[in-house]
Amino acid sequence: MGSKLALGILVLALSTAPAVGKSPLARAIIEPAHIVEAIKLQRQADEAKDRPPQNGEPWFAVLEGERPVIVTAPHATSPFREGQYRFSDGGGTAALAAMLHQLAGVTAIYTTRASPSDPNYEDDNDFKRKLAALVAKRRPLLVLDLHGSHPYRPYDVDFGTLNGASLLGKPDLLQKLEQNLRQQGLLNVSDNYFAASKHQTIAKFAASLGVPAIQLEISSTWLTPSDGNLAAHRFAQLLQALARYAREIEQ
Repeated sequence: MGSKLALGILVLALSTAPAVGKSPLARAIIEPAHIVEAIKLQRQADEAKDRPPQNGEPWFAVLEGERPVIVTAPHATSPFREGQYRFSDGGGTAALAAMLHQLAGVTAIYTTRASPSDPNYEDDNDFKRKLAALVAKRRPLLVLDLHGSHPYRPYDVDFGTLNGASLLGKPDLLQKLEQNLRQQGLLNVSDNYFAASKHQTIAKFAASLGVPAIQLEISSTWLTPSDGNLAAHRFAQLLQALARYAREIEQ
């Protein structure tokens, strides 16, 4: 009898105890109008992805914000690499960067025309020079570099950190990012499949300037809000995760 009573008390305690590590409920911050705007931005970038800049036209956009985070999308349009244009990661990365500026106040820099140089492959281009100037001006605590990954890959997001080196001794930045993504439904994460260690990547560049950096290889299945209701819903989840994460980063 005593053992049954003890067991009953234990079961009751476990059932009423708060879940370890479970975050409190939070109100949604993404509105349908945000996704309508993101779809417009995605389509604009996709329409211009193979169009080189003309007559001094800029090939990337800069939106400066007060949050100590810089978000880059260097492959939103087709980059020129080793004598030829390479496929783009899709306009969804540009839309994501721009909406993070609007919702979280980050500084965003993303390509808007076919790029004369690949900002994630070499350093000698205006995109990287502007990024360096933004780092000097804004003194960010983090650079997030957005990329689209092939839909056949098994992960939702792969984190590229030069195998941890680009975090500059701040692993909590990655831990909090993973937590925010998981809370919004991006459950399948990968560590350094694309480590951002080859070539002159933005993550490597930012870390060399003393700023922790994370390259996000995001499955393209999360980056096409124009593909219908389910795709728009998935983009909203991704946007909410990153906006909440960016808002947590303070000076």
